[in-house]
Amino acid sequence: MRYRISARPPILGWLTFALLLIFVPSRGAASQLPANLLISPHASPHHVILVEKSSQRLFVYRFDGDYELVATYNCATGENLGDKRVSGDRKTPEGIYFFTKAVGEQYLTSTYGVRAFPMNYPNLMDVRRGKGGNNIWVHGTNEELEERSTNGCIVLGNGDVAQLDAYIKLWNTPIIVEEKLKYEDRSTLLHQGQLLLERINGWSQAWSQKDLKRYLSYYTSDFRWKNLDLQGWKKKKAWLNQRYKAISVQLRDIRLFRQGEMVLATAEEIYRSDRFASHGFKHLYLVQNSVDWRILAEEWHSAKRPAPPLLQLAAKPPPARETARESVRRFVEEWRRAWEQGDLPSYLACYHPQFRAHNMGLSGWKRYKSQLFGRTSERVIELSDVETEVNDSTAVVISKQVYRSDIHQDSGLKTLRLRWHRGRWTIYRETWKPLSDSG
Repeated sequence: MRYRISARPPILGWLTFALLLIFVPSRGAASQLPANLLISPHASPHHVILVEKSSQRLFVYRFDGDYELVATYNCATGENLGDKRVSGDRKTPEGIYFFTKAVGEQYLTSTYGVRAFPMNYPNLMDVRRGKGGNNIWVHGTNEELEERSTNGCIVLGNGDVAQLDAYIKLWNTPIIVEEKLKYEDRSTLLHQGQLLLERINGWSQAWSQKDLKRYLSYYTSDFRWKNLDLQGWKKKKAWLNQRYKAISVQLRDIRLFRQGEMVLATAEEIYRSDRFASHGFKHLYLVQNSVDWRILAEEWHSAKRPAPPLLQLAAKPPPARETARESVRRFVEEWRRAWEQGDLPSYLACYHPQFRAHNMGLSGWKRYKSQLFGRTSERVIELSDVETEVNDSTAVVISKQVYRSDIHQDSGLKTLRLRWHRGRWTIYRETWKPLSDSG
C-alpha cells in the first residue's frame, strides 16, 4: 500500500521511545503477556506476530512451552483510525490473519521495499461481518518510515521486514492486529487456555462417539458452515453418523489465539471412518456466552498429505484365490474408494494411458477431476446392482451409481470398460447416464 514521507522532529522520536519503555512490558515482566496469547501447554514451538496500532509497534513472540518476546519493530499502519470496513477507507483491519505467500524484491515495485507478505484478509469472519477491501500486506519500504501513513498495509523498514522473514511460516504463523494490546498474568492465560482445551476436546470426543446431541451443544444458535445453518449442519452430521459405522477424530498441536471477543483455535485434524479418511487443519472460531465457549464458525484446509488408513471394523480372513470376476470387483471398489476419499493419485492410477471420455484424454481427465476434487470436501459414492462380464483381458462393469457431495448429488447408470494393463485392471472407457434416461 502507499505511504507518505515526512520528517519527524528527533525530540518526538526520543519521547515516543521513552514512553514505550515505560508502558510496554519488557521481557523481564515475566508475569504478564498480551491477552491474545492463550496458553496451550502442549502446542508445538511456533511464533506469533502482534501489531499494536496505537503505538505503531510490531512484536514477535516465540512459544516453546511458554511465550517469550523475541523481537520488537517500529511499523506504520493505515492513515485513518479504526477497523477496516470498506475498500479505500485507508484503515488497517483488526483480527487474526495468516500469511499466504512471501514475495521477494525481484517481483515487487519500489513501493513495497525488499520483501512482502500478503495476508488472508478478508478472512472467514470478515466476510461474515461484511467487511470489504483486500490486498492487505506486511511489507518493507525504500523511504523513511512514517507512522499512520499507509492505505491499510503494515509497513516496516527494509532491514526489519527482512528479519521478520525468519519468523514467518506461511499459513502457520498468525498475525494478530489490535488497536491497543491488553496484558494479563500468565497464570490467567494458562487457566483460560485449559478451559478452552477442555471444551475443544469434549467437542471432538462427542464427534468421535457420534453423540449428535452433545456434539451440537458445542455450537452457537447462529452457527454457519458455507450455506448451512445449524439445522442444516445437524442434518448433514446425522446423515454421516448413519453412513459411517465408526468415526475417529484426532486433534494435534492445538493453538489458541484471542482477538477482541473471539478465540481462534487451530489444530491438525486426522479424521478416519470405515469409509472415508482425511488429514487437514481445522480452524474453530469460538465466542463466549454467559456459560461457556461455543463454535460460531469453522473451516478446514487440506494438509496436502496422503489420507490416513480407513478404520477397520473387524479382522477379515485372508482371501482365497480370486476368480477373474472377483478381481474386477475388487478393482472397482478400490477405484470407488479413491474417488470418495478425494485421493487423486490413487484415483488416476486406475485409468488406462489411452483412456478417453467426454472428448478428453487422461491428461484432460486429470485436470477436470482435480478441479472437482478441489471444490468438494466430502463425497459419497454408492454402487449397487453391479453386473460384471469378463472376457480374457477385457471386462465390462455396469452398476447403478449414487453420488453425493456437499455441492451436488445425482444418480445414474455407470458403465466401465476395463483393460488389463501392466499386471492390473485399468479403466479404458467410462460412461454415465441419468437413471431417468437409462430405462
